[in-house]
Amino acid sequence: MGVVFQLPVVAYFLGKTGLIDAAMLAAYRRHAMMVIAVVAAVITPPDVVSLVLVAVPLYLLYEVSIQIVRHTGSQMHEEEP
Repeated sequence: MGVVFQLPVVAYFLGKTGLIDAAMLAAYRRHAMMVIAVVAAVITPPDVVSLVLVAVPLYLLYEVSIQIVRHTGSQMHEEEP
């Protein structure tokens, strides 16, 4: 379960390599919410409270990932000559 909370770290490295950008993550926000809900349903016991207690932090981590990738992208543009 702890692996799914590494989302900002993975997003940082994918953003640094140029595979993803903040606009793409923002555009697929609805799809990410569905994936987060499915992952939360799979890794928690079958009750709604546990699902919400896992899904909300995952969604917040997704939003943090967007900000991290946005910041990483702006740093990459500053380094280009």
